[in-house]
Amino acid sequence: MIYRYFILCLAAAALLMGIQAPNLLAQYQQRLAAQYAEAMVYYQQYQAIADTYYNGQISGLIEAHEENQQPAFQEEAKIISNLVQRVQTFEQQQRYFQADYPTQLWSLAWRHDEELMTGTLEHYSFNVPLNQQAIATGGLFALVLVVIIDTLGATWKGMWRRRRRHRGYTNRRS
Repeated sequence: MIYRYFILCLAAAALLMGIQAPNLLAQYQQRLAAQYAEAMVYYQQYQAIADTYYNGQISGLIEAHEENQQPAFQEEAKIISNLVQRVQTFEQQQRYFQADYPTQLWSLAWRHDEELMTGTLEHYSFNVPLNQQAIATGGLFALVLVVIIDTLGATWKGMWRRRRRHRGYTNRRS
């Protein structure tokens, strides 16, 4: 009986977590869009210089800074290179989230950018969006959790029964 109550509590917790999934996804995407927009402001300025002096090749601009004898320009090469990498990462992240909803959830769980996820979780605001997606996701989380726990419980009980029967059989033979 207590086992059933425990399962119900876990199912309720999974339901609540699942309901938060679309909200977490939306907040992550908002943070991604904001950080991408900010990075693009600086990237476009460097790209304009590369367009003017290096045939549009930002890698040429970075190489010129690296080869310059002044340490300030060499340091700036690292900054530009990091900015280019950051913009590429944000563009890849945005491609992940242009898919269907299940793929977006998968990408959020397994392909997220650590820095963006940390920032999103630090500033996360809990909402209870009662829309169709949230309810379906929450219900699916709860169902999956209950099925997994029931399957593990049944497997464990079956193994325990076989073990007890096997011991009883060996004790009778002795």
